[in-house]
Amino acid sequence: MSPHDQPLTTQFPAVDEAVILDYGLRAQARMLPYALGFFGVGLPPYLWAASYFMPPAFIVLSLTLFAVNWGFFHYLRAKSRALLTPEDQVPPKAFLARRMAYQGASGALWVVGLMILSYVAALSGHNAHIFLLICAGAAVGIIFFCTPVLRFLLTLGPLAAAGPVIALKSVPGGQDLSNLAIGGMALALALGFILNRHLREHYQLAHDQLRLARERNAAVDTSESLSASKIALMHTLSDELRTGLKGLSASLHTGLTQASRAPAIRQHIYSALNEAQHLENMLVTTLDNDTAEQGLMQITPEALDIDAICVRVIEDFSAQATAKGLELALNLEAIPHKGAVMADGARVTQILSHLVSNALAYTARGRVELKVSMTAEDVLRVDVLDTGPGLDTDELDQAFKAHTRIARTAAGHSGAGLGLSLSKRLIAMMGGRIGADSTVGLGSKFWVELVYDREARRPVKPVEVITPAENRQGLGASLRVLLLSNDSLRSAQLRDSLERLGHKCLTSTTRERALSLAGKAQLDACLIATGPLNEVADADGRETLEAFLYRLRTSQSEAAIQILALLPQGDHADTLRDMGVKPLILPQSEADLNRALSA
Repeated sequence: MSPHDQPLTTQFPAVDEAVILDYGLRAQARMLPYALGFFGVGLPPYLWAASYFMPPAFIVLSLTLFAVNWGFFHYLRAKSRALLTPEDQVPPKAFLARRMAYQGASGALWVVGLMILSYVAALSGHNAHIFLLICAGAAVGIIFFCTPVLRFLLTLGPLAAAGPVIALKSVPGGQDLSNLAIGGMALALALGFILNRHLREHYQLAHDQLRLARERNAAVDTSESLSASKIALMHTLSDELRTGLKGLSASLHTGLTQASRAPAIRQHIYSALNEAQHLENMLVTTLDNDTAEQGLMQITPEALDIDAICVRVIEDFSAQATAKGLELALNLEAIPHKGAVMADGARVTQILSHLVSNALAYTARGRVELKVSMTAEDVLRVDVLDTGPGLDTDELDQAFKAHTRIARTAAGHSGAGLGLSLSKRLIAMMGGRIGADSTVGLGSKFWVELVYDREARRPVKPVEVITPAENRQGLGASLRVLLLSNDSLRSAQLRDSLERLGHKCLTSTTRERALSLAGKAQLDACLIATGPLNEVADADGRETLEAFLYRLRTSQSEAAIQILALLPQGDHADTLRDMGVKPLILPQSEADLNRALSA
């Protein structure tokens, strides 16, 4: 016979009789409040019926019997409860036997009491059948309370029914009522058996659920322990690998400074440096992603200086942009002087670095811009714009999924596909949002929205001790130049020139933002390229310019800043010299600009 020809059968788990008995005894013990209610409801009818034929002394004796029964009943129930074990464990057979004896004895008390009352009523004669019908109702109640345990239902149930039935047969005119009582008792026992069958299945199911829950909790504990061990191992390996990569990068940097000017050699070293940095970033991203998935990632919100963070990010990637021939711009639009972004500084830096790194990696020509602006009263937005290949709607959705890379643009670029999904998780933990807008063939804009608190105080940047400019020139180090220009094209050209000369460049479009940047970093020079500076001819304009220059100079605590101005026609050159500004008449070559800065 083939498997398809075999009859269908339903497989049920084996029933553990010890579990069934344990749960039945528990269920019966839980029914005590209902038994008290049943007794309270039945007491008034009992007293009413007994008053018709039973002497007051007998009534008092019966109430005394009830009181004694209740006392012994509670005592036996307390003894049974002392033997309880946790519900998800099968109790020892000795405990079950003793609980069975205690609860069986407590049920037998009521059966014996009912038999005594039925016998007394049968001897009382006239109108006894009314009282015996109430006793029959009490027997039905005993049958109901015996239902959770099959052994009690088979023994105590029939005994409880026998007392009122036999008594009814022995009183005058009670034959017909006894037949009615027998039918009612039989129906009660039948319903009790049906209910007991369902309760047995419920007991087994409840026990299986507890067992499965215990196994699941144990599996979860084991999984968490393994995850913690895996993360600890990854931390150890990551630290070792990062240490090795940092040492490799340092050696490559040393080799780069000593290498010849041959483009091929320097290009090989640049490539090795980029690969080392890429591997280190992949390690950090993978480790952070696993930590976040395990719910172990910790975020520490604090007041941040977002300008300083953006400046550091741009400085970190300026060499990479220069090597690819890309313009890397920083655009800090006017934001309130009061207040600060509330987020985790390390994580914000990590997110922005990833977005800028992606933009530079996927942009073959053109520019990458980091733009900061306010979009609402309590929301600061950072945009990373590029002129790369762009993404369509479906590709944007895939970009934020873990371990997913865009096939159209990923060719030639290695990565784990975790950066954007991790950034999304981190931003959500900080109460912000992340998203993107893109057009195929034109470029992309990835944006981050952060919580801005108007009442928070920005951290005060510690004074950075640097080597004076004249000494650093001898050491071959670059200058830090603040470029102030309101012409985006001219600004891009000047920035490219400065970075080709080896200088670090910070860009601003307004004087207020220039002052803000100057207050956060030590500068060697400020290059102003804002047009003809016609305001110098006006007294008020000249006063405003002098105030700006004063604030710019006083922002530098370690060394005097050199201020230069590019003048298209050479207008007002003498006036600017009197203000301490060195005028440079356009056009200027890179060599002329470098000599002016180094002077």
